[in-house]
Amino acid sequence: MPKFKLAALLFIFSVLFAVPNSFALVQEQLTDKVKVSFHTQYDAVHPNQNLGVLLKFKMAPGWHIFSQNPGEIGMPTKVEWKLPLGYEVSELGWSRDEEFKSDDIIQRGYGDTAYYQAIIHPDTTTLERAELEVKIKWLACCDECVPEQRTFVLKLPVSAMEQLPTSDWNITLKEAESWFLPEVETLPQPSLWLVLLTAFAGGVIMNAMPCIFPILAIKVISLSQTSYNKKKNRMEALFYTLGVVVSFLIAATILLLLRQNGENIGWGFQLQSPWFVAAMAVLFLIIGLMLFDLVSIPNPLANKAGRMSFRNHLINSFMTGFLAVLIASPCTAPFMGIAIGYTLSAPVYAYYPIFLALGLGYALPFALAGLFPKAIHKILPKPGKWMDILKKIFAIPVFLTALWLSWILYHQIKPEQISEVNWRPYNAAEVSSLVENQKPVFIDFTAKWCLTCLMNKRSTLETSDFAALASEKGIVLFRADWTNNDQMIAKALESYGRNSIPLYVYYDGKSSDYKILPQILTPGITQKYLR
Repeated sequence: MPKFKLAALLFIFSVLFAVPNSFALVQEQLTDKVKVSFHTQYDAVHPNQNLGVLLKFKMAPGWHIFSQNPGEIGMPTKVEWKLPLGYEVSELGWSRDEEFKSDDIIQRGYGDTAYYQAIIHPDTTTLERAELEVKIKWLACCDECVPEQRTFVLKLPVSAMEQLPTSDWNITLKEAESWFLPEVETLPQPSLWLVLLTAFAGGVIMNAMPCIFPILAIKVISLSQTSYNKKKNRMEALFYTLGVVVSFLIAATILLLLRQNGENIGWGFQLQSPWFVAAMAVLFLIIGLMLFDLVSIPNPLANKAGRMSFRNHLINSFMTGFLAVLIASPCTAPFMGIAIGYTLSAPVYAYYPIFLALGLGYALPFALAGLFPKAIHKILPKPGKWMDILKKIFAIPVFLTALWLSWILYHQIKPEQISEVNWRPYNAAEVSSLVENQKPVFIDFTAKWCLTCLMNKRSTLETSDFAALASEKGIVLFRADWTNNDQMIAKALESYGRNSIPLYVYYDGKSSDYKILPQILTPGITQKYLR
C-alpha cells in the first residue's frame, strides 16, 4: 500500500512539473506570473493541410509582458520555432497591445490576456510523426521585472485523411477574435437630429435603387391614371405609409432582439439566409412576369368584378406598404450605414425613431403620388400604349434582380473562394499585426447581396487603376465577404461602429488611426483617401 501511494505521488508530481508535455493536445505551462497555453487546430497532421497554432498568455493580476514594440524600456516577447525538416511557419501576429506608463516611461504590452497566432505548413513528404517545438521568452514586470521562458514540444501523428478542427480550437479561436480587432477610439457621436435627417434621406434614396424604382414607377403611373377622390387618395397614402413604417419597426425589433440574445447581425441579415434569398428571387420573377402580362394574380381583397370596398382599399394600401419593405431588402442606399450604425449604441428612445425616419423617407414618394395625383397627371402623357411598353421596359431590371438573387443563392450554397491576386480573405489577426507594424491596410466589407458593393467593385475596386494605386502605396487589401453569416466580420463591423455594408476602412500605415471612405466609391474618391 505505501508503494502504491508513493507511485501515485510520483505520477502526479511528474504530470505537474514535467517540461515539456509531449502528449496533451492542449498544453499549459505556468509560472507565478504568467500562464501559457498551446493550442493546435487539428489533433493530427495532414501533409497537404496547413495547421493553425495559437498561444494564449494569461497574466497574474498586476503583471504584464511586452509586445513586439515594447517602447522605451522592455524586451519583446519572442517565439522561436523548431520544426521538422521541410516544415515552414507563417506568423499571423499578435493580439492588440496596450500602453503602460511608469515614472513617465511609456511601454507597450499585455496586462491581462494576449494571443499569438501562426500557421504551420507541413512538408508533403513528412514522417510518420511530426514533432513541433516552440520556445517562448518574455519579460514579466510588476514592481520588478523577471525574465522567463518555457518550451512546448508536441508530437502529432501524421494522417492520410484531412482533419477537422478540434472543439477546443473553435472555442479558443472565438475567444481570441475580439483581442485581435484593432482598438477603436470613441469618436464624438453626431447629434440625434442629424442622424434622423440622414436616415430620412437614406429612405428616400432607397426608392431610386434598381430593384425598387421600376415597381415604384409603375405604381405611381397607374395611380395617376385613376379617378381622383380626395378623401380616398389621402387615406390610401396614409395607410401605405403606415404599412411601410410598421414593417420597418418590426424589422428593427427583430434586429434588436437577436442582438440582445448575442447574435452579431446587422441590416440585411435576412439575406444571409438561402431560404429568404430563394423566396425573394421567386417573388421578383413573378413581379417581372406580371409586368410582362404573362402572369395575373387576382387580388384576394377584390370581388369578381375586380372592385374593392373602401375598407379593402385601405387594407390593400397597408399591405402594399408592408410588402414594399420586403421588396426593398436587397437594396441598401447611401446614408443608411451611418444611421443604422448609430443604432449600435443608441438607447431605445433613439433606436426606434431612426427606423421610423427611414420608413417615412422610404414611404414619401409613393405617399406624395397618392396625395397629389393631379400634379403627376400634368407631367405624364395621357394613358395609352406607351404605358404597356414602359411596363415591359421596367420589367427588365426586375428580371435582372431575380437573376442576381439566384446568383447570390448559388454562391451561398457553393461559396466562392477569393481568387484575386491582390485581395486576401479578411483576418482580424493579420490586420492587427500589419497595423501594428505600420503597414497600410484597406478593408472591403462586402457581400454578394449588397448591390452598392457590387457597383463599387465594378466602377472602382476591381479596376487596373485601383490595383496600381494599391501596389504603388504598398497597401495590403483585405476583403471581408459577409454573403453568409460570419461572426468575425460582424464583430469587426461593430468595432467600427457599423452593422451594415458597404464599409471601406483604410489604415495609412503611419498610425493606428483609420479612415472610413464614403459608401459610394469612385476612382477619384479612392485616390483622395489612399494617396
